[in-house]
Amino acid sequence: MKRWLTVTAALMVLAGVNAFLARAATVTSSGPAIAQDDPAKKAEAEAYKAWYDARTDSSKGLPLAKAYVEKFPSGANVAYVKNYIAKARGEAFNQAMQSKDVAKMIQVGNEALAEDPNSLDYLYLLAYSIRQDELAANPRSYAHAGEAADYTNRAIKFIEEGKVPAVAPKPFNKNSTLNFLYQNLALIELNKKNNDKALEYYVKAASLDGSDPQNFLQCGVVHQMKYQAALVKYQGMPEADRTAAEPKPEIKAALDEVNREADSVIDCWARFMAVSANNAAYASTRTQVGTALSDLYKYRHPDSPEGLQKLIDQYKAQAGTPSAGNTASANTNHI
Repeated sequence: MKRWLTVTAALMVLAGVNAFLARAATVTSSGPAIAQDDPAKKAEAEAYKAWYDARTDSSKGLPLAKAYVEKFPSGANVAYVKNYIAKARGEAFNQAMQSKDVAKMIQVGNEALAEDPNSLDYLYLLAYSIRQDELAANPRSYAHAGEAADYTNRAIKFIEEGKVPAVAPKPFNKNSTLNFLYQNLALIELNKKNNDKALEYYVKAASLDGSDPQNFLQCGVVHQMKYQAALVKYQGMPEADRTAAEPKPEIKAALDEVNREADSVIDCWARFMAVSANNAAYASTRTQVGTALSDLYKYRHPDSPEGLQKLIDQYKAQAGTPSAGNTASANTNHI
């Protein structure tokens, strides 16, 4: 299966982080002098000097900077110190990203979000990094799936409102970014065995970016699980009932479910084969999916197996555009 994110995409995001840091204001070589004619001003001056002397070592400077801002929120030098905190925090986050230290990223990111809950840059990078380093890693990890879902949903809200993360690759592609974020939610729901919810997110993602094979591949995988479960249920019913000239309603309903899920697998994977046709990264996956798809199509259409290629060609002509219902051979509520 293709990696979720390309190396190029990762580098572009890291470059965005660097650009983000470059925009942060830096502390000048000397701060403005502070009058010391009363104890309060003297205490502020001492706190400021303690931070200033330690500022080149962020492990020492950052705690002192935070202490200064907390104790003197209206201090004469609070702007200088806040700029330092933003820069040092960004550098710490960047380092954690590069070392794939998800716990540290979350710690630093949460500090920034506590000060500014609307910081789309941190929400975007946290959603991106947890996906890259855990949800789509090999092996996968869902240790921070709850945090990932929170950051992802918040980022989606802001982006759908029209906001753009400054650290995102340029030029910014709103639909492609939302596609990626909805895939995050689908992965998390799959891990929780919420297959229908995962499908809902994959359908949403595909509606945003019909050129991404991953949505149709995963759609087929989920429907295949549902198909296999339906088949086991049907085959577990008495053979006499299954072969009766007039099947009971429950037998007919069980068989309809098997066929409905089979048709949904066919539809999703036919779309996958169409969209991934010229994508070398999916070559081995296409071979596996193609074999399973062909066998399933023959099961559903034993008299016209050639119809599969026509279906794939139809979706190629549509450039992977998703639909709300199955157009393969049965009307369903799935893509």
